[in-house]
Amino acid sequence: MARLEEYVSIVGQPVIDDLRLLADKLKGKVIQHINSTAVGGGVAEILNRMLPLLKGLGVESRWDVIKGGEQFFEVTKKFHNALHGKPEIITQHDFDIFMETSFRNIEEVDTCGDIVFVHDPQPIALIEKRANNKWLWRCHIDVSNPDLKVWNFLKQFIICYDTAVFSAPSFSQELPIRQFLIAPSIDPLSDKNKELPQSEIDSVMEK
Repeated sequence: MARLEEYVSIVGQPVIDDLRLLADKLKGKVIQHINSTAVGGGVAEILNRMLPLLKGLGVESRWDVIKGGEQFFEVTKKFHNALHGKPEIITQHDFDIFMETSFRNIEEVDTCGDIVFVHDPQPIALIEKRANNKWLWRCHIDVSNPDLKVWNFLKQFIICYDTAVFSAPSFSQELPIRQFLIAPSIDPLSDKNKELPQSEIDSVMEK
């Protein structure tokens, strides 16, 4: 796993120094990330790379994953497509399945972080556990043209968060809470983004 110092040649020492100054402001705080899968998918990939870097900055962080059965993930896949504007038949039974699983996770997931980062729609209902900590909803998908039935269902939870974070202004919706932008990015030191030798490129192309 890459260490923070390995990025100096890519971003420069001043950027690393700025990150350390920002990290100092989080001393004594626990940052908790919650999503729906430990492997596979973009969010898991991001968190697998991010948490060791946070640790390297001295930021105490943890990562928890909700539980859900096959029906739940079939429903959330339909939600995902509908939020992108793809026509989907969404029934009350789908919403019921979503909430049944959400209630189980509300009971079981320990939302102990001082700052709780909830990623995408699957764990969104955990906001029902909100106490005195800060809650952020991180939306990794484009919701600029959503199915309104699904969006309005999710919005009842979103507006209870302190903040929503989107990948681009054009991907967001008007909300009564604060919104921030975290632009899409890659980890240049992850295996999938490393430079390949020309011999390996040629070998793949030949196949």
